[in-house]
Amino acid sequence: MRISYETESVLKILVVVAIIAIVVLYYLLVPIITHKLVPYGVASPKGRIILLENITLGNYTWSNAVDLQKHLILKGSEDYGNSVVLNIQNPDWCLDVLFWDGQKYVRSKECVRKLVIPKYLFMISSAFYWYVESGYHLIAYKRDSAPENYELVNFTVTYGEETDWGAFKVAYPKES
Repeated sequence: MRISYETESVLKILVVVAIIAIVVLYYLLVPIITHKLVPYGVASPKGRIILLENITLGNYTWSNAVDLQKHLILKGSEDYGNSVVLNIQNPDWCLDVLFWDGQKYVRSKECVRKLVIPKYLFMISSAFYWYVESGYHLIAYKRDSAPENYELVNFTVTYGEETDWGAFKVAYPKES
C-alpha cells in the first residue's frame, strides 16, 4: 500500500514539530525541575553601613553597639539541621545574646565570637528569607575600645555544610 504525497508530507512535518517540541520542553523543564529555590546564604548585611547605637534592654546597656536583630537576614530553602553557626572574624568584636522570657530580658551568651544559634530563633518567610525573631537580640560590640568610624566587621554564617560571609561597616550617627 502506497501513502499519498500529501500524507507523507504531513507525517514529515509532524515528526519535525514533535522533535522540536521535545527539545524545547527539555530545555524549559530541566532547569525548572533541578533548580534550587533559594540557595543558602547571608542576604544582609553584605558590607552596608550600620549606625552605632547606645542600646539598653532591661538591666543591660551597651555603648556604641549594633543590634543585629534588625539587620541580620539569611536566606535558604534547604534543611541542613537545627542550628546555625555565626562566627565574628574580627578578634576585638563579640556578641551578646538576649531574649525576652515574658517578664524580663535574659542574657544567654556574653561576649562570644562563635555563636551556635538554634534555627527556631529565626522566622522563615514564605520566600525563604530568615529574620531574627522579635524577642531575640544579637548585640555586636567592640570589647575593649570604641569602634573606629567606618570600621569593617566581618563574619561568617554556617548552616550544615554551607558557609557564607557577611560584613557591615559601623558609623557614628551624624551630630546635628
